[in-house]
Amino acid sequence: MLTVESSLEFDACFHFEYTSSISSYEAQPEGFYYSFGDKQLPYTPDFFVFDKSRGSRFIEVKPYAELENKDFKEKFICRQKSAMENGIPLLLVTDKQIRLNPVLCNLKLLHRYSGLKTLTPLHLMLLDIVRKSGRVRVRDLVHETGEPSSAVLTSVISWLAIGEMSSDLSAAKLGVDSIVW
Repeated sequence: MLTVESSLEFDACFHFEYTSSISSYEAQPEGFYYSFGDKQLPYTPDFFVFDKSRGSRFIEVKPYAELENKDFKEKFICRQKSAMENGIPLLLVTDKQIRLNPVLCNLKLLHRYSGLKTLTPLHLMLLDIVRKSGRVRVRDLVHETGEPSSAVLTSVISWLAIGEMSSDLSAAKLGVDSIVW
C-alpha cells in the first residue's frame, strides 16, 4: 500500500504496477537537497522506481499545464542536476503520458482482476489454448470453449493481470476483439 499526494500520482501507480520491466517502486522516497540561487532547498520526489532495463530513477509527476510555470522549470532543472550528481536521474512525467487511453482504462481493469485467488478449470483451459495457439482473439477463445464471453473475458483479464498472458493495452479497450498471447 502506498500513500500518494494526488489522483495523477495514483494513476501513475497503475503504469508502474503493470510495466514488466519495473520490479519495484516507492512513493515519497527519501529526498535530497538541491541548490537554487544561493540556497539549499529540500526536495522529495514523487516516486523512486527501479526498472530492470534502465536502472533506478526518481519520478516527478505533474500536470502538463504546470510546465508553463517558469519557477517550476528553473527549480526542476536544478533538482535534475542534483539527482544526477547523486547518480540517480530525475524524470518528469505528465498527465499527457499517464492518462493516455485506452492504456490507463485497461490498466485499471487489470488491477480490478489482479486478485486471482482460485484457478477454475476455465482459467487452466484458456491458458493452455493460448500457450498452444500463440496469438489468439478472445472471441476465438469464446468460440473454442463454448463458454459465455463474460466468463472468458474475466478469466483472460485475470491472467493478464498476473502476467501469464499478454495483450497490447494501447490497441483498444480490453474486450472480445482483443488479441492475447
